[in-house]
Amino acid sequence: MRWTATLLSATLLGGLLTAPPVLAAPAPMTAPTSTSAAAARPAPVVKTAVARVKASPATRTGACPTTVGFSAVVAAKGKGTVRYRWVRGDGSKGAIRSFHVNGARKVVVRDRQTFDRSTSGWQAVEILGKKGLSAKGRFDVRCTGAVVIWDTAHPLPAKPGAPLVAAAAVSASPATYRGACPTTVTFTGTIQVSRTPAKVYYRWIDSGTGEGRLESLFFAAGGPRSRQVTLPLAVGSSTAGWKAIRIVNAGGRDSGRAAYTVTCTTTPPTSPSPSAPPSRSPSPSPSSSPSTSPSPSASPTPPPVQTPVPRIADLTPGDYEGSCLEPVAYQATGQISLPAGAAQRVEYWWSLDGSAWQRQFADFPAGDQPRVQNVSATWSLDSTRSGSHTIALQAEGGPAQPAQRTFTFTCVAEGGDATLTVEYMLTPHFKGECDGSFPMRASAMVLTDRDAEVTYRLVVDGKPGVLRTAQLKPGVRSTIGDFWYGNARSSGSGVVRLEILNQNKPAKQAPYSWTCVAPDPSPGTVQITEIESVGYYGDCVVAPYVTAFGEFKAPAGTEITYRWVVDGVAQQTFTHTVPEGGVIGIQAWYWTRAEKTDGTVKIEVLNHNKPTAQAAYPVNCQG
Repeated sequence: MRWTATLLSATLLGGLLTAPPVLAAPAPMTAPTSTSAAAARPAPVVKTAVARVKASPATRTGACPTTVGFSAVVAAKGKGTVRYRWVRGDGSKGAIRSFHVNGARKVVVRDRQTFDRSTSGWQAVEILGKKGLSAKGRFDVRCTGAVVIWDTAHPLPAKPGAPLVAAAAVSASPATYRGACPTTVTFTGTIQVSRTPAKVYYRWIDSGTGEGRLESLFFAAGGPRSRQVTLPLAVGSSTAGWKAIRIVNAGGRDSGRAAYTVTCTTTPPTSPSPSAPPSRSPSPSPSSSPSTSPSPSASPTPPPVQTPVPRIADLTPGDYEGSCLEPVAYQATGQISLPAGAAQRVEYWWSLDGSAWQRQFADFPAGDQPRVQNVSATWSLDSTRSGSHTIALQAEGGPAQPAQRTFTFTCVAEGGDATLTVEYMLTPHFKGECDGSFPMRASAMVLTDRDAEVTYRLVVDGKPGVLRTAQLKPGVRSTIGDFWYGNARSSGSGVVRLEILNQNKPAKQAPYSWTCVAPDPSPGTVQITEIESVGYYGDCVVAPYVTAFGEFKAPAGTEITYRWVVDGVAQQTFTHTVPEGGVIGIQAWYWTRAEKTDGTVKIEVLNHNKPTAQAAYPVNCQG
């Protein structure tokens, strides 16, 4: 029996599976394809090599949130521009960045991620236009104790005489949207400081496009230690992702991630062209003569006109040349500025290639200093949209000519499809308390005949899940998969299907089940609230390789000693302390089932009231 160590001791087991999804749906509002000379000419040849990819720290156990840094050395030789990005094991990708080379040059590239729950994975560097990834910088984070998120409900402690500390929390509204597009998702960040006066420097970070520009926030002496900032995001296509705030000074920590999902069902007619905004002049009063102006005493003096000025501050990735196996996510950030004056609502809109998106509003409070509101938009382009494009930002009552940024989008041919083979699937067979939201997970083992980037999804009982991506290497057995939450309150079964949507598009499906157990009316010190075995459905050429999951509930601080019993054979004994939340999730080490038949797995608690839980795991060998 072969074992691989994979012990999970997180407070919330389901949180381990919350991987940021990728932007993967094409935008519904692009202009007809155009070809420019810049897009048509071949790119300069630059040879590159990536070395010394590492995570720091590679392993960490302690309080969370915690931050892991990543670095690599890119050596380039030739003349031209090197475009690269970080690719993560959970399927997400960082912003596309670039540097210029004229001769030989070595550049250290960096990234960092903050985690608020136990997880493990890797990051690698992808050079745009070059197949495959660099070596992987692997990391393993184990969170102990309760995760503290400093938000309005949990104030950062005041420490007037100590060095400045700042923390942030972010929420998305709506976090989930399904309906007509374009639409707007508004992110609200709460930034707190440990003392005043203080000045905090921060950046917005995005799951698909990376870090935004540097911004600052001032906290006056004796004033509130908490302030809010907002970032509206105009969304033009079905997408999902997250945003967070990165504190640059004052302790340098990231907020938790505010995840969002937008599913566009229809696209309404576009708004009027930004070059001809509708008039909003008031109609003359019926009682007023056309030749007579109202008396000054008849109405108050109107406030001075405040002209809004739009500006596009940043466009990511800008000019793009590389792989288009999946749609490429774009993000524009901008500002609407007003001079000092009374409170005012400004209407503004984005447009792409002359097609205007729905109008949005920015509310400016009264102020005796110039005022600025941040705005942003996101969309995606696919392989049918090579050419030159223009993104524009315009405000009602502002300059007639909108703020504009032009960029080129060029797809590099990838050659033929890879041949992918799905060896087997592992599906969940849950047994426990069906509280209306219990985690389920399915995965598959995939082989490829060459380097390949795959886009895939789970379809659970006919309902498609979020699109994910993964990088596969020839000769390496790679696992891909995803999770979902069961919402039943009575036992049942279903079918989960894994679909790979590109390359040669293989798919595989298998059954899964859930057995609901009523809570124990007289529980002892320790409860086993769930045990989840994993069913194997595959060719059995290699002996099935499976695992199991479980969950304990007990008062915080309780030490639980337990062991797994696999097919009647007791395994190693473990002892864990229950964290403040009172729940602890566990996972068995993977084991091989040489007999290639159904088996049983059991959890035995060896102290306190000594509860046990057992489940069968099916092994279905298919031709």
